[in-house]
Amino acid sequence: MQDELSSDHWPPPGCPSLSWPTLSSAIERADWYRAVITAYAALWEGHVTQALFAPVSEAKILDLEARLSCQLPPALTAYHLDFGALSLAEKLCSISPDGDTPIQPLLEAYPGIVDMLKHEDEQVLELFKDMVVFGDYLGNGNMFCFLRDSGEVFYFDHDDGNMLSPFFNSVEEYLDALMIRCLAEIHEDEDAGLDLLAQRHGTGLVRKWLY
Repeated sequence: MQDELSSDHWPPPGCPSLSWPTLSSAIERADWYRAVITAYAALWEGHVTQALFAPVSEAKILDLEARLSCQLPPALTAYHLDFGALSLAEKLCSISPDGDTPIQPLLEAYPGIVDMLKHEDEQVLELFKDMVVFGDYLGNGNMFCFLRDSGEVFYFDHDDGNMLSPFFNSVEEYLDALMIRCLAEIHEDEDAGLDLLAQRHGTGLVRKWLY
């Protein structure tokens, strides 16, 4: 871990600065993700939670999409094809159904929702049926989901009376924000990371997400 390394050698070479980069192409975004994940892996080197690159095959993506009866958002597909690292500042769900916390419909990931919504109208239940979990937040039952048709990202909070909150327009926006969270941890500057997230997405979203 980083505290075992000399401060003269931290952050590691190639680690991006704690800032929003200007990304003009998918290649530049992939390069940024790779550099962030590499540095985050160095931060937790030797620990059970160390981030590991584990790209998956296109066949496994297609198998998952067949099980879900919908396509993954393009940014999520690209992430798992290129990187597949699950243990970051938040935990991403596995492509494999046998993996720890797989990508799956929200009603399968949290079946108690059905009882919690028994007095709601059918339209509300249908919204929950259309949610697919792809991020496990911190393993506390709160999850990030995408809407099957649009790919819009919602935050599921089982302790909130309004359990589903629209959060990001796309999985790409969520992954970019997750990279900022990783960089804040690497650079040991959580306040700066929160400020960056608030500047782009608003203080209300950050408060809901991280407080």
